Amino acid sequence: MTQFGILSLFGIAAFACSQPRLPSAGNAGAGIDSLNARIVNAYRTHDPRAYAALYTDSAVFEWPAFNTVRGRAELAAMARSNWAALRDMDLRLIVATRRIAPDHAMEFGAFEQSFRDSSGKRMTEFGRYVTYVVRQPDGSWRMDRFFGFEDSTRQTSPRP
Repeated sequence: MTQFGILSLFGIAAFACSQPRLPSAGNAGAGIDSLNARIVNAYRTHDPRAYAALYTDSAVFEWPAFNTVRGRAELAAMARSNWAALRDMDLRLIVATRRIAPDHAMEFGAFEQSFRDSSGKRMTEFGRYVTYVVRQPDGSWRMDRFFGFEDSTRQTSPRP
């Protein structure tokens, strides 16, 4: 075998054994921020289908006040039911920390969900959450598990 042939075999072997390039934590953070922005937008637009599309097919949503919800169809139904009586709804996510791995991440934070209830009062619900998100083959992120709970709900002054 020629020297070129031997070098070619080593090159092919090295390429075949190389590790895939891992995405950076910064890129992951930007992707998860984008996911969070789409969740907030689904709340603002009262779009249960858009909300459910941000989860994996096997997603689990846990909230102590009601039964665990599994899968996109149940997530859309839950959002449709829960949002029906709420008007002028908004969501603010305050990320406390993230733990990022190449194919998944966990996020811990607080939320403020404001809305106008059926009597017209402006209310804000405060709570805590943890999410487990997974990277999709296209590099985007979807939520696979959500656990949250309410700290308090208060009447707030109307928006200016």
